[in-house]
Amino acid sequence: MTSKTASDVARDGRPGWIAGLVLAAGLTLSSVPAWSADLEKVTFRTNWFPQAEHGGWYHAVSQGTYEDYGLDVDMEPGGPQVNNIQLLLGGRADFVMLHSSGQILSALEEGLPLVALAAFYQKDPQIIMSHPGVGNDSLEDLKGKPILLSQDAHQSFWPWLKQKYGYTDDQVRPYTFQMGPFIADPEVIQQAYVTSETFVVKDAGIDPNVFLLSDHGWRSYSTMIVTTRETLEERPEVARKFVEATIEGWYQYLQDPQATNEYINELNENQTPAQLAHSLREMDERGIVLSGDALTDGIGIMTDERWQAIHEQLVGLGLVDDSVDPTQGYTTEFVGTEAIHDIMARYPDVSGVEGD
Repeated sequence: MTSKTASDVARDGRPGWIAGLVLAAGLTLSSVPAWSADLEKVTFRTNWFPQAEHGGWYHAVSQGTYEDYGLDVDMEPGGPQVNNIQLLLGGRADFVMLHSSGQILSALEEGLPLVALAAFYQKDPQIIMSHPGVGNDSLEDLKGKPILLSQDAHQSFWPWLKQKYGYTDDQVRPYTFQMGPFIADPEVIQQAYVTSETFVVKDAGIDPNVFLLSDHGWRSYSTMIVTTRETLEERPEVARKFVEATIEGWYQYLQDPQATNEYINELNENQTPAQLAHSLREMDERGIVLSGDALTDGIGIMTDERWQAIHEQLVGLGLVDDSVDPTQGYTTEFVGTEAIHDIMARYPDVSGVEGD
């Protein structure tokens, strides 16, 4: 990976073509609105290194969508040692990406003033993965068998798997995020992301069984824009613009990802063209971004009904106290609006997965 941030590379790559447009139009650089001093400065932190899974954000940064909305966005990547909640509450970011709605509800239980503004994954990409042809061809088959899991799983989907399928904690083995054990041993079962580890496995010649937990009843939203209640109250227009610009960035990326994928590869050389194409294909075919409510109300949609169902599920699993009011942890004022429907209308060729 290079040492440049997304914003650095985006800005490095723009002056040449902007100058060409300026000369052709007989304008001066100072008259180009995208580079005016009126842009609102925003700091946003993702939850992982640059990848296709964050393509809408990288498109909006690299292709000028944020500037079109009057924003100057400084986007910083996350990683395994980055705590976005601490950075947000410490004032080092205006907005952050959080993986799951459970993080929001847990934060509320701790008295932390987090607010989710949009959920870009209607389906959590979390999967359980096994080898075919060895008797592990359904989630029911996995009862009593060792499963490689991360520590985070114990505070999210693992209690749900135990409740629904009768799994027990003595099945758990530590997942080190290395794919060697799975590739070497056909008996290995593990957690994974449908967009990520599956690429490594398929590249090794294995066509794994993939159990997308969201297709089996796991209710969590994923990959959300989150801010503090103070920021929402003091800068509501900036929040609205950031959400709308990101949603448009996602439609633009899904319509034509080539330039943005090249840009992501420039930021993170580990994201090869083949890996990027795989991740995008999995997101598309499995309806990670576009399925369910997003088909009618747009990317990023959240509903009161879904949040209530998430709350009930997590309370039932003992992960969140029943006293937590989920409505304090999100707002739907920026999603599913007339402005979002206008964005949808501009990209009629971007479709999703029906019936989910």
